[in-house]
Amino acid sequence: MEEKRATLTGSLVVLFLIIAILGVSILHYSVAPHIPIVLATIVVSLYGLKLKFQWKHLENSMVKGISYGIPAILILSLIGVLIGVWALNSTVPTITYYGLHVLSPSLFLVSAVLITAVVAVMTGSSLSAMGTIGVSLMGVAYGMGISPEMTAGAIVSGAIFGDKLSPLSDTTNLTAATAKVDVFEHIRHMLWTTVPALIITLLIFGGIGIFSNQGGADTSQVGEMISTLQSEFMITPVTLLSPLLIIGLAVKRVKPVPSLALGLIVAVLTTFYTSPGINLGGIMTAAHSGYTAETGVDAIDNLLSLGGLESMLFGVSLIIVALAFGGVFKGVGIAHTLIDSIKGVLKTKGNVISSTVVSCFGVNFIIGEQYLSIILPGQMLEDSYKNANLHPKNLSRTLEDAGSILHPLIPWGVIGAFVMTTLDVGMGYIFFTFISIVTPFITLFYAYTGLTLTPLNKDTESIVDMDEEENKSETNAL
Repeated sequence: MEEKRATLTGSLVVLFLIIAILGVSILHYSVAPHIPIVLATIVVSLYGLKLKFQWKHLENSMVKGISYGIPAILILSLIGVLIGVWALNSTVPTITYYGLHVLSPSLFLVSAVLITAVVAVMTGSSLSAMGTIGVSLMGVAYGMGISPEMTAGAIVSGAIFGDKLSPLSDTTNLTAATAKVDVFEHIRHMLWTTVPALIITLLIFGGIGIFSNQGGADTSQVGEMISTLQSEFMITPVTLLSPLLIIGLAVKRVKPVPSLALGLIVAVLTTFYTSPGINLGGIMTAAHSGYTAETGVDAIDNLLSLGGLESMLFGVSLIIVALAFGGVFKGVGIAHTLIDSIKGVLKTKGNVISSTVVSCFGVNFIIGEQYLSIILPGQMLEDSYKNANLHPKNLSRTLEDAGSILHPLIPWGVIGAFVMTTLDVGMGYIFFTFISIVTPFITLFYAYTGLTLTPLNKDTESIVDMDEEENKSETNAL
């Protein structure tokens, strides 16, 4: 049977059904996004079968889509295991203990943004930053009585900012490669949008801390928590060896998975010192099922009963179904049809950039996958930037500003699932992820004023000819 191309009318009907399913299920019934996404996948698959696609093609599209998320799944699983061991060996209690002494409630949210940003820049991974220092910051916030949703928003804002400006970041390198521009020039060009967005984010969080009740947060239980942590756990800098090793390896450009694995080994070895009498079976139990605190103080028990591989299965399963949906959505050609339909309005620089923003957000919202939100619009709109006399680094910056930076606002996306699972918060965190909310507006402001936009005939040395690079690599290999 001959395959048919997805029509615009058919694609719009399918898109409407998907939005209706997700909206009613998640917003009205407040159910977890897994089953609604499965239902959306069925709708897209039925449309694919109507277009005469073989089931094998649809199945392979789902498998290919899931394959994009394997690195994130590995990182998520390792962090779950690592957090369980960190809670057992007093790493999380130690960081919480020091944090309760040092951080001020009125400046805590600002500090959370900056601390997470630094870690993300050094590690090149927003997931690693949120899953390590982010967890500890949530513990400090809990002790100070600061809103978990606000804290999570601050953590995500810092992590996303740091990830975007790190040359170690996979999405940063992917975006530069998609737009065919030098990665360091791409990072420099992003400063025009990310730095103002960070400043605005810090001002908002600073205002919240000073003018709301955050400055006078209920710290009555902080003293009790500090004394309990000191009496029930071994508070020692030795427990910081594992997180410091992970950060050090990231600085050396070691990838997140091996960095986390080595950090886990050190954490396990440290446990034998910080938890006398523990055996390997007890460590493996904490790694799998998480650590359960039994101090008799509810605040501490609620805070430190966390981690374990099992705790990450919600996020892992969400990533799998979301990426399977994204794969089949792309496989039947709906994504390309929808993006192609807007090319007719791409006659001005502002419209080209704003169309990129809309396309990236649309892919994020419908598919929930940040890699595809970069790749699909980048591939489809590359020629439009050339026709508008726009340098490829304008494309790469916009793909980041509306693709990977907007991605945390999608609760059923990879990062959304990671945040809700790892930081143990609901979808309310998205309203406080200010850097993701502000950045696209800065992008659109530049798009229609022309500020910071680089024309195609300038800075041509930063344009990477991918075919030429591939030929060089083949020649060097020979």
